[in-house]
Amino acid sequence: MSTGSKGDAPAGEALLADGEAALAAGDSERAFDFLTRAAEAGVNPNVVHRLATAFATAGRYQNRHSDVLAWIDRSIDGAPHDRIIRAGLLRARVAVCRQLDLKRVLDLAEEALTAADEAGHEEAYASVLAHAAFAAYRRGDPRAAQEFAERARDRAFNTPAAHYDAVRSQMFAAITLGDLEKELELAVKARALARDQNRPADVANESNNLAEAYLELGYPTEALRCAETSVEVAREAGHVSVMVFGHVLIAAARAEGGDIDHALEEFDKVGPIDANRIFAVDFASTHAYWLLERNAAGYSQRAREIAERAIERAESAGVVNRLTGLHANVARALGREGQDERARDALESARLAAESAEPRAQSLLALAVAEVLPVSAPKRRVALRNARAAVLRAAARREDPSAYCTRVRLHRRILELSGGVPDDLPNAS
Repeated sequence: MSTGSKGDAPAGEALLADGEAALAAGDSERAFDFLTRAAEAGVNPNVVHRLATAFATAGRYQNRHSDVLAWIDRSIDGAPHDRIIRAGLLRARVAVCRQLDLKRVLDLAEEALTAADEAGHEEAYASVLAHAAFAAYRRGDPRAAQEFAERARDRAFNTPAAHYDAVRSQMFAAITLGDLEKELELAVKARALARDQNRPADVANESNNLAEAYLELGYPTEALRCAETSVEVAREAGHVSVMVFGHVLIAAARAEGGDIDHALEEFDKVGPIDANRIFAVDFASTHAYWLLERNAAGYSQRAREIAERAIERAESAGVVNRLTGLHANVARALGREGQDERARDALESARLAAESAEPRAQSLLALAVAEVLPVSAPKRRVALRNARAAVLRAAARREDPSAYCTRVRLHRRILELSGGVPDDLPNAS
């Protein structure tokens, strides 16, 4: 593939225009084909950054990240010393790496931010901040996520696209800190901005973010509504991975609402999402948890196998924030299979990963400790006491602490195991 120094540049640019038009029409499969051919034909240097942005977008929609990254890496090596072109290519590389290798995103972020700054390319700058904040969140690094969010908050952005990414940076930092109300507020704002800018694929993605926030807060009905919107809009926009994960969230919302059997049937219908390793890890974590909650014959072994495969993927992609929850699922499954020693080893792995875990994972770890260790074990009592205190502290910040404690199954289980759900749940402060 060429960046334009060789090949048929006019033909490449015609294919680029066709690819951009197909993307706008919601046909990402056709767009990816046009843009692949444009990359092979080559384009003039002054439009390489356009090709990089469109190709990266189509690759993300079609889960073809590796194919695009290979072209971007070659293009960076052969790119002329033009600031705009370089900023666009570095931005596209960060965007593609976000789906493949989170550590690499953080390693590449500062170079891409510097290039965007020097080129005066605020949209590239804001986009890289959003990707870097996301990577920090997934790597379990709240300090880094906050730093990227602060840079987004403190900078004046003039274009709507840059403003959208600045909001997303702050949303990822809020998730990392467990500030669910702030996360919800920013997700609502991000979706509104995407709608205003006529960006349907991003509307679908933000609808999934909203669904996840509503699930965490104890509102499965609202989560279901947002996930259904995501699936519908993503299908029209051609965003395959977001559409598939929308189905995962629909099933999770139904499980949280009490219909676990129906939800597990829907999980089984979810198509393969291995090309997007981050979504694959998220799906596995959710699926294994609900299999364990249903606890039917053979479900423990199946949950363990799903979680064990996901641990390998999470480690290779750097999705560190999910490791504690995955190891906790493995420990619970092994405990039910009577493999006590292996269950304790899995508990220790969960504990070692907990420093980088998301806030929810601490409750998953405590639940695993409660199931694996004897009732008389001091470590069990301590884990449940600490988890109970954390749930009730968080409930005191919620607008509806009852929903947070009684309509989120994980929190309710922790409270039930540690003395019951209080009648006088804390009011929001």
